[in-house]
Amino acid sequence: MFLVLSMEKYIKDKNIYRRSHHKKAGFRPILMENIHALISSAWSFRKNYIDYTTTNVYRLVNSYGDSLPEVTIDMYDKHILVQYFQTYEKHVKDEIYRTLQEIFIPETITEKSRPKDEGVKTRLIMGKEIPSDVVVMENGIKFIASFDEGGGTGLFLDQRQNRRTVESFSFGREVLNCFCYTSSFSIYASLGGALKTTNIDLSRKAIEWSKKNFLLNQLDINAHEFIIGDVWEWIRRFHKKGRTFDVIIIDPPSFSTSRTRVLSMEKDIPELVGIGLNILRNDGILIFSTNMAKLNFSKFFQVLSGVKNFTSKDYKIIGVSSQGVDFPIDGIHSTEPYLKFVMLTCS
Repeated sequence: MFLVLSMEKYIKDKNIYRRSHHKKAGFRPILMENIHALISSAWSFRKNYIDYTTTNVYRLVNSYGDSLPEVTIDMYDKHILVQYFQTYEKHVKDEIYRTLQEIFIPETITEKSRPKDEGVKTRLIMGKEIPSDVVVMENGIKFIASFDEGGGTGLFLDQRQNRRTVESFSFGREVLNCFCYTSSFSIYASLGGALKTTNIDLSRKAIEWSKKNFLLNQLDINAHEFIIGDVWEWIRRFHKKGRTFDVIIIDPPSFSTSRTRVLSMEKDIPELVGIGLNILRNDGILIFSTNMAKLNFSKFFQVLSGVKNFTSKDYKIIGVSSQGVDFPIDGIHSTEPYLKFVMLTCS
């Protein structure tokens, strides 16, 4: 294990990257010389579980789960994205970048600083330019990623295995993807044999990005439906017209504004699931997913009980999962996974 300093030496040692920000229980100060070991250890673990012949996009370091607090490092083939969620000193950052260059020999390293309640600041650390429209591969499927899009890159890496799950039961099904973003779930469903996907997002840019992802995987965009609009309005419109689906994916952002309302997860989860069930075919599957960390699993299922107020259908929970192996948590700063991926059915 890495060296844990006494408090006296911790205060005196000039190589410690933090002096006063991590007094909470469970924090282990990190020596500069341990940064290489921490990143090497994270890489060694992932090599055992990710098939790099088909997947070149994954999380290398997941904050406290890999003993680098408030830092995430994501690999996009030869491009590396390092994100800081609180302030780090320059010499520590430089050591992280030196280590990444030594181990991976990347084409670019991009930094995003995103302290709490502040905007995202992006800057290029090494390489010719901040990566945009980079083609990456996940489970043999291609996606376009971009580092200059604020906090998002076009692909949520924590959903990798959940996308495979959707692919596994999509053959011959009609799929509705709500809050589709860049339609990664729909790409998997289509390649899994879905008859048709219908993709809804309020953002025109997200829909155009979705179409590019379809084309990148040789999928005919004319065989699928892309809607720029409000998910709430469209679900109700489908219900009124009697249109139903075999698979429905509802994966809303934790907080967003539509034309008709401000989305609040704890208040709106039951209604979203309820109105979704109203347009789900018998024996179909509805997926609800959220990455809202403050809403733990226990609270989530308490909130879910309110679904009965928005549908007359009885439902059953048939599956629950979370993030992939490259998103570990330490059990101290986070006591359970943040991502909730729940599958329901009705008959």
